[in-house]
Amino acid sequence: MRRLKTKTLLLLFLLFMGLTVFAVSLIPFFKESVRFAWIATIVGAALMIIAVALLLVKRGDGKKVVLSSEYVRKKQLLTPPEQELYAVLKKINPDRYEVIPQMALVNVIDKKTNASYRNELFRVCDFCFVDKRTFEPLLLVELNDSSHNRADRAERDEKVAAICEDAGLPLVTFWMDDDISPSTVKRAVKRNILK
Repeated sequence: MRRLKTKTLLLLFLLFMGLTVFAVSLIPFFKESVRFAWIATIVGAALMIIAVALLLVKRGDGKKVVLSSEYVRKKQLLTPPEQELYAVLKKINPDRYEVIPQMALVNVIDKKTNASYRNELFRVCDFCFVDKRTFEPLLLVELNDSSHNRADRAERDEKVAAICEDAGLPLVTFWMDDDISPSTVKRAVKRNILK
């Protein structure tokens, strides 16, 4: 976008210069005192024509991006159980903490070695507590249902836990079939959140 603006400004400058040269070349004093004033008229007109033509040219190559899949907007960001947990989490010290749903690890954890391969950081945790003033990440929260018992999901969860531990960012996991009453959730968050 910045390149596009620079190009447009350059073309507008070219148009202004062409207009100036063309206008000056038509002034009687200039025509009488400069032997080849007609060249200035031609150069000014040429600059204006080129600038206007380039400003009117359609941006891009005109090709539409072809998608290999069909995409639809989701109806909701959080499932009903996640919405319930979110309501509980938001009530924990709301003056001090902000709770952000659907937080990708890449947004709260940096990889110091082999930085070009960060695929494992594109996993998403259900919630992230951040300091309301500084937005420093303080705690990640996961709400697992029975699908997390599958081998692939369990492996993913272990990897996320190991990354969080290595990065020094606490992770609390709640299971939907466990006691996730407000008092239990509040105790677990307060026990694990970075001070």
